[in-house]
Amino acid sequence: MNHEESKLQQQCAICFRAEHREYASLLTHPINEGGANTRVSGAIHKAEGTVAGVPDFLLFLPAEYDRLYFGLGIELKTPTGKQSQQQKDFQLMFQAAGFMYLVVRSLDEFRLHVNDWMKHVPEYIQEAVASAYRQLMDEDLQRQRAKLQRIINKK
Repeated sequence: MNHEESKLQQQCAICFRAEHREYASLLTHPINEGGANTRVSGAIHKAEGTVAGVPDFLLFLPAEYDRLYFGLGIELKTPTGKQSQQQKDFQLMFQAAGFMYLVVRSLDEFRLHVNDWMKHVPEYIQEAVASAYRQLMDEDLQRQRAKLQRIINKK
């Protein structure tokens, strides 16, 4: 991924976390770039299951449009960037398996598509995620209180 795409990816991740806090852990970036990897680390990653062509973001959240999509893949490109053949091949398989795949070229485009996607998440999923998020926040608060109590008791 080039520097311009990396900057866009960072902006999109920050934006998503700010606008959809409850769902933040469901948007992930699979570390799949070759970059500074050595042949050995590349072979290890491949043996561990790395697949060429996976999009920059995976959103593990279903949405219902004309049909149910199991999740969303977002490939980020510069305004003139093109998908590699491996990305096109992955897109074909991903869509055949029931997922939506988008190529996005700007933060505004990312926000537009993601906000539309969120409107189509089934209500029962929204409720389940909100409940799980509240549970995680409550558990985190309890851990923080316990930590504070330990600090107070040491004094």
